[in-house]
Amino acid sequence: MLLGFLCVAAPGSGQERTLVGKVVPLPNTVVDVFSPSTGRIISAKAEPFLVGDLVKEGDALAIIEHRYTLHDLAHAATVRWDMLKVVIETRRLALEARIAREKAERLMELGSVSGQQVMELRAAEQVAQSEYEKQKALLEYQDAQVQGTELVRRPIFAPISGDISLANFTQGQVINEGFLLYRIVNMKEVGVSARVPVSEYSSWPPDTRARFRFDTLPGKVFTGQIEVSPPLVDMTSRTRNVIFRVKNPDENLRFGMIGQVELIGP
Repeated sequence: MLLGFLCVAAPGSGQERTLVGKVVPLPNTVVDVFSPSTGRIISAKAEPFLVGDLVKEGDALAIIEHRYTLHDLAHAATVRWDMLKVVIETRRLALEARIAREKAERLMELGSVSGQQVMELRAAEQVAQSEYEKQKALLEYQDAQVQGTELVRRPIFAPISGDISLANFTQGQVINEGFLLYRIVNMKEVGVSARVPVSEYSSWPPDTRARFRFDTLPGKVFTGQIEVSPPLVDMTSRTRNVIFRVKNPDENLRFGMIGQVELIGP
Protein backbone atom coordinates (compact mmCIF):
# COMPACT_ATOMS: atom_id res chain seq x y z
CA MET A 1 0.00 0.00 0.00
CA LEU A 2 1.36 3.42 -0.91
CA LEU A 3 1.61 5.86 1.96
CA GLY A 4 0.88 9.55 1.78
CA PHE A 5 0.13 12.36 4.18
CA LEU A 6 -2.72 14.49 5.43
CA CYS A 7 -1.65 18.11 5.81
CA VAL A 8 -3.84 20.00 8.25
CA ALA A 9 -3.71 23.41 9.83
CA ALA A 10 -5.93 25.57 11.93
CA PRO A 11 -7.57 28.02 9.49
CA GLY A 12 -5.73 31.33 9.63
CA SER A 13 -2.98 29.97 11.87
CA GLY A 14 -0.29 29.81 9.18
CA GLN A 15 0.89 26.53 10.72
CA GLU A 16 0.74 23.11 9.11
CA ARG A 17 1.09 19.54 10.38
CA THR A 18 1.43 16.27 8.52
CA LEU A 19 -0.91 13.39 9.41
CA VAL A 20 -2.00 10.15 7.80
CA GLY A 21 -5.49 9.92 6.29
CA LYS A 22 -7.26 6.91 4.78
CA VAL A 23 -10.28 6.33 2.51
CA VAL A 24 -13.06 4.65 4.52
CA PRO A 25 -16.76 3.85 4.03
CA LEU A 26 -19.36 6.41 5.03
CA PRO A 27 -22.29 5.31 7.21
CA ASN A 28 -24.94 3.29 5.32
CA THR A 29 -22.80 2.89 2.19
CA VAL A 30 -21.78 -0.70 2.94
CA VAL A 31 -24.76 -2.96 3.65
CA ASP A 32 -24.88 -6.69 4.30
CA VAL A 33 -28.00 -8.52 3.07
CA PHE A 34 -29.05 -11.50 5.20
CA SER A 35 -31.63 -14.21 4.60
CA PRO A 36 -34.88 -13.35 6.46
CA SER A 37 -35.92 -17.03 6.67
CA THR A 38 -34.84 -20.60 6.04
CA GLY A 39 -35.38 -22.03 2.57
CA ARG A 40 -33.95 -22.70 -0.88
CA ILE A 41 -32.48 -19.63 -2.56
CA ILE A 42 -32.70 -18.93 -6.28
CA SER A 43 -31.94 -15.91 -8.44
CA ALA A 44 -34.65 -13.34 -9.05
CA LYS A 45 -33.55 -13.05 -12.70
CA ALA A 46 -32.21 -15.30 -15.44
CA GLU A 47 -28.61 -14.90 -14.26
CA PRO A 48 -27.77 -14.34 -10.58
CA PHE A 49 -26.05 -11.16 -9.43
CA LEU A 50 -22.29 -11.66 -9.15
CA VAL A 51 -19.44 -9.71 -7.58
CA GLY A 52 -18.96 -6.47 -9.51
CA ASP A 53 -22.55 -6.20 -10.72
CA LEU A 54 -24.34 -2.88 -10.22
CA VAL A 55 -27.73 -2.92 -8.48
CA LYS A 56 -30.26 -0.20 -7.76
CA GLU A 57 -32.14 0.26 -4.53
CA GLY A 58 -35.29 -1.87 -4.69
CA ASP A 59 -33.95 -4.37 -7.25
CA ALA A 60 -34.97 -7.97 -6.52
CA LEU A 61 -31.73 -9.77 -5.65
CA ALA A 62 -32.97 -13.29 -4.99
CA ILE A 63 -35.98 -15.35 -3.96
CA ILE A 64 -36.26 -17.70 -0.99
CA GLU A 65 -38.54 -20.71 -1.54
CA HIS A 66 -39.93 -22.26 1.61
CA ARG A 67 -42.15 -25.24 2.33
CA TYR A 68 -43.35 -26.07 5.82
CA THR A 69 -41.36 -28.87 7.43
CA LEU A 70 -41.76 -31.02 10.53
CA HIS A 71 -39.80 -28.41 12.43
CA ASP A 72 -42.64 -25.95 11.81
CA LEU A 73 -45.55 -28.26 12.65
CA ALA A 74 -45.77 -27.60 16.39
CA HIS A 75 -46.08 -23.86 15.87
CA ALA A 76 -48.34 -24.33 12.85
CA ALA A 77 -50.70 -26.59 14.84
CA THR A 78 -51.13 -23.90 17.50
CA VAL A 79 -51.81 -21.24 14.87
CA ARG A 80 -54.27 -23.54 13.10
CA TRP A 81 -56.25 -24.18 16.27
CA ASP A 82 -56.65 -20.45 16.87
CA MET A 83 -57.75 -19.95 13.26
CA LEU A 84 -60.14 -22.93 13.44
CA LYS A 85 -61.85 -21.44 16.50
CA VAL A 86 -62.47 -18.24 14.53
CA VAL A 87 -63.88 -20.24 11.60
CA ILE A 88 -66.24 -22.17 13.91
CA GLU A 89 -67.46 -18.97 15.53
CA THR A 90 -68.04 -17.12 12.25
CA ARG A 91 -69.87 -20.18 10.85
CA ARG A 92 -72.14 -20.20 13.90
CA LEU A 93 -72.93 -16.52 13.43
CA ALA A 94 -73.62 -17.05 9.73
CA LEU A 95 -76.05 -19.91 10.50
CA GLU A 96 -77.83 -17.83 13.14
CA ALA A 97 -78.15 -14.96 10.66
CA ARG A 98 -79.64 -17.31 8.04
CA ILE A 99 -82.13 -18.78 10.51
CA ALA A 100 -83.20 -15.29 11.61
CA ARG A 101 -83.68 -14.22 8.01
CA GLU A 102 -85.73 -17.33 7.08
CA LYS A 103 -87.91 -16.91 10.17
CA ALA A 104 -88.53 -13.24 9.35
CA GLU A 105 -89.53 -14.13 5.77
CA ARG A 106 -92.15 -16.57 7.07
CA LEU A 107 -93.46 -14.00 9.54
CA MET A 108 -93.61 -11.36 6.81
CA GLU A 109 -96.05 -13.60 4.90
CA LEU A 110 -98.25 -13.51 8.00
CA GLY A 111 -97.88 -9.75 8.31
CA SER A 112 -95.97 -9.92 11.60
CA VAL A 113 -92.68 -8.53 10.21
CA SER A 114 -92.13 -5.62 7.84
CA GLY A 115 -90.25 -5.82 4.57
CA GLN A 116 -87.68 -3.36 5.95
CA GLN A 117 -86.86 -5.72 8.80
CA VAL A 118 -86.41 -8.60 6.37
CA MET A 119 -84.06 -6.51 4.22
CA GLU A 120 -81.96 -5.63 7.26
CA LEU A 121 -81.72 -9.30 8.24
CA ARG A 122 -80.70 -10.27 4.70
CA ALA A 123 -77.91 -7.66 4.78
CA ALA A 124 -76.74 -8.94 8.16
CA GLU A 125 -76.72 -12.49 6.81
CA GLN A 126 -74.58 -11.46 3.83
CA VAL A 127 -72.04 -9.77 6.12
CA ALA A 128 -71.87 -12.81 8.41
CA GLN A 129 -71.54 -15.23 5.49
CA SER A 130 -68.81 -13.12 3.89
CA GLU A 131 -66.80 -13.06 7.13
CA TYR A 132 -67.16 -16.84 7.48
CA GLU A 133 -65.94 -17.44 3.93
CA LYS A 134 -62.96 -15.12 4.46
CA GLN A 135 -61.86 -16.91 7.64
CA LYS A 136 -62.42 -20.30 6.01
CA ALA A 137 -60.20 -19.29 3.05
CA LEU A 138 -57.43 -18.17 5.44
CA LEU A 139 -57.57 -21.53 7.21
CA GLU A 140 -57.41 -23.42 3.91
CA TYR A 141 -54.40 -21.35 2.86
CA GLN A 142 -52.66 -22.16 6.15
CA ASP A 143 -53.41 -25.87 5.69
CA ALA A 144 -52.04 -25.82 2.15
CA GLN A 145 -48.77 -24.32 3.36
CA VAL A 146 -48.37 -26.87 6.15
CA GLN A 147 -49.12 -29.77 3.81
CA GLY A 148 -46.46 -28.54 1.39
CA THR A 149 -48.90 -28.03 -1.46
CA GLU A 150 -48.34 -24.28 -1.29
CA LEU A 151 -44.84 -23.04 -2.04
CA VAL A 152 -44.03 -19.76 -0.32
CA ARG A 153 -41.75 -17.44 -2.33
CA ARG A 154 -40.17 -14.46 -0.59
CA PRO A 155 -38.20 -11.92 -2.64
CA ILE A 156 -35.16 -10.12 -1.22
CA PHE A 157 -34.61 -6.54 -2.38
CA ALA A 158 -31.48 -4.37 -2.54
CA PRO A 159 -31.55 -1.91 0.40
CA ILE A 160 -29.22 0.57 -1.35
CA SER A 161 -27.77 1.26 -4.79
CA GLY A 162 -24.20 0.12 -5.37
CA ASP A 163 -21.85 -2.64 -6.48
CA ILE A 164 -22.04 -6.25 -5.32
CA SER A 165 -18.79 -6.85 -3.42
CA LEU A 166 -19.74 -10.27 -2.01
CA ALA A 167 -22.11 -12.98 -3.29
CA ASN A 168 -22.20 -15.84 -0.83
CA PHE A 169 -24.48 -18.58 -2.21
CA THR A 170 -25.06 -20.90 -5.15
CA GLN A 171 -28.30 -21.45 -7.06
CA GLY A 172 -30.64 -23.83 -5.25
CA GLN A 173 -28.64 -23.81 -2.01
CA VAL A 174 -30.64 -24.38 1.18
CA ILE A 175 -29.82 -21.61 3.65
CA ASN A 176 -30.80 -20.76 7.20
CA GLU A 177 -32.32 -17.57 8.55
CA GLY A 178 -29.61 -14.94 9.11
CA PHE A 179 -27.27 -16.34 6.42
CA LEU A 180 -25.15 -13.63 4.73
CA LEU A 181 -26.16 -13.47 1.06
CA TYR A 182 -24.75 -10.26 -0.39
CA ARG A 183 -22.68 -7.23 0.50
CA ILE A 184 -23.52 -4.05 -1.42
CA VAL A 185 -21.12 -1.09 -1.51
CA ASN A 186 -21.95 2.40 -2.75
CA MET A 187 -18.69 4.07 -3.78
CA LYS A 188 -20.21 7.26 -5.24
CA GLU A 189 -19.23 9.02 -2.01
CA VAL A 190 -16.52 7.92 0.40
CA GLY A 191 -14.96 9.16 3.60
CA VAL A 192 -11.39 10.12 4.38
CA SER A 193 -10.49 9.46 8.00
CA ALA A 194 -7.65 11.08 9.90
CA ARG A 195 -6.64 11.56 13.50
CA VAL A 196 -6.24 15.27 14.25
CA PRO A 197 -4.77 16.88 17.39
CA VAL A 198 -7.55 18.17 19.61
CA SER A 199 -5.80 21.53 19.93
CA GLU A 200 -6.00 22.06 16.16
CA TYR A 201 -9.46 20.59 15.60
CA SER A 202 -11.05 22.91 18.19
CA SER A 203 -10.48 25.90 15.86
CA TRP A 204 -12.06 24.30 12.77
CA PRO A 205 -15.47 25.63 11.68
CA PRO A 206 -18.20 22.98 11.23
CA ASP A 207 -18.17 23.38 7.43
CA THR A 208 -14.41 22.99 7.02
CA ARG A 209 -13.45 21.78 3.54
CA ALA A 210 -10.35 20.02 2.27
CA ARG A 211 -8.52 19.15 -0.95
CA PHE A 212 -7.40 15.55 -1.54
CA ARG A 213 -4.57 14.12 -3.67
CA PHE A 214 -3.43 10.51 -4.05
CA ASP A 215 -0.11 9.19 -5.37
CA THR A 216 -1.91 6.37 -7.18
CA LEU A 217 -4.09 8.92 -9.03
CA PRO A 218 -1.61 11.51 -10.36
CA GLY A 219 -3.16 14.74 -11.58
CA LYS A 220 -6.52 14.11 -9.90
CA VAL A 221 -7.75 16.39 -7.12
CA PHE A 222 -10.82 15.72 -4.98
CA THR A 223 -12.61 18.03 -2.58
CA GLY A 224 -14.77 17.27 0.40
CA GLN A 225 -16.31 18.63 3.57
CA ILE A 226 -16.03 17.50 7.14
CA GLU A 227 -18.74 14.94 7.77
CA VAL A 228 -18.43 13.71 11.34
CA SER A 229 -16.08 13.74 14.26
CA PRO A 230 -16.94 11.28 17.03
CA PRO A 231 -16.46 12.92 20.43
CA LEU A 232 -14.06 10.24 21.68
CA VAL A 233 -10.53 11.50 22.29
CA ASP A 234 -7.43 9.31 22.41
CA MET A 235 -6.00 10.46 25.73
CA THR A 236 -2.53 9.10 24.90
CA SER A 237 -2.04 10.98 21.63
CA ARG A 238 -4.60 13.74 22.40
CA THR A 239 -6.16 13.26 18.97
CA ARG A 240 -9.67 12.63 17.70
CA ASN A 241 -10.90 10.96 14.53
CA VAL A 242 -12.24 13.22 11.76
CA ILE A 243 -14.05 11.99 8.65
CA PHE A 244 -14.49 14.04 5.46
CA ARG A 245 -17.20 13.27 2.90
CA VAL A 246 -15.71 13.12 -0.61
CA LYS A 247 -17.60 12.75 -3.89
CA ASN A 248 -16.29 9.84 -5.95
CA PRO A 249 -18.42 9.77 -9.14
CA ASP A 250 -15.95 7.67 -11.16
CA GLU A 251 -15.22 5.40 -8.17
CA ASN A 252 -11.48 5.97 -8.49
CA LEU A 253 -11.08 6.14 -4.73
CA ARG A 254 -11.07 2.73 -3.03
CA PHE A 255 -11.23 1.86 0.64
CA GLY A 256 -7.81 1.75 2.27
CA MET A 257 -6.08 4.24 -0.06
CA ILE A 258 -3.80 6.73 1.67
CA GLY A 259 -3.60 10.31 0.36
CA GLN A 260 -2.64 13.93 0.98
CA VAL A 261 -5.29 16.30 2.26
CA GLU A 262 -4.97 20.06 2.48
CA LEU A 263 -7.47 22.21 4.38
CA ILE A 264 -9.02 24.96 2.26
CA GLY A 265 -11.39 26.39 4.87
CA PRO A 266 -15.20 26.59 4.75
